[in-house]
Amino acid sequence: MARMSRKLPARCLLAAVALLAVSGCSTVKMTGTARTGTEQLLLTGTWDDALYRVDFSPLAGHKVFVEPSYVSTVVDKDYVISSIRRAMAEQGVLLENNKDKAQIILEPSFGAYGTDMRDSSVGLPGMSLMPSLTGATVASTGSSNSMNFSQTNREDAVVKAILYAYDVKSGKLVWESGWLLNAQGVRDHFFMGSGPYRLSSRGEVERYPDESQVQTRRHFFKRILSPIKKDDGP
Repeated sequence: MARMSRKLPARCLLAAVALLAVSGCSTVKMTGTARTGTEQLLLTGTWDDALYRVDFSPLAGHKVFVEPSYVSTVVDKDYVISSIRRAMAEQGVLLENNKDKAQIILEPSFGAYGTDMRDSSVGLPGMSLMPSLTGATVASTGSSNSMNFSQTNREDAVVKAILYAYDVKSGKLVWESGWLLNAQGVRDHFFMGSGPYRLSSRGEVERYPDESQVQTRRHFFKRILSPIKKDDGP
């Protein structure tokens, strides 16, 4: 009986690992909107971080109109324009909604505003038995029944932009921000179907999904791997 009790924890651990392996790897790319919430948080946060460094004080006290027509290719056009206006107002710039009444026109120009995604996994390729033309059975790889032990989903946001302003009457350049270049990223790690365990250079992205859900998964995984107490009975 003592020999069987010593093998019990190992058997339970093996069963737990097998159960997690069958569940497969999760993914965070399913979304009910045009883009995932993570992508939106990552991109707008990367832009906010770049815009925060801009000094608009030379334009303070002047009526400035922000020209939106050159931001048409940016996915978050409305957010970008609004955030520029907000940053200008916070630094004493007078916002002008009518272009004809403005003293200065500010034009945002974007060279990049998007994300790159890369996935990597460690596991065993799928195996299936298929009959050959000669009647023999051969093993083939590349089946959808592959098993992943770990998977990492990576997403990086990159922003490249410049803001410049010119005098309405003379057309002369009166101010420019210089090139704004910023990149931020997020890494979602999955282990035997458990996750995501998230790391990000942006705090609001790292805290999403909800921290309570992450803690629940960690607690469940810890309970599975905890050793089973020995039975004090005969």
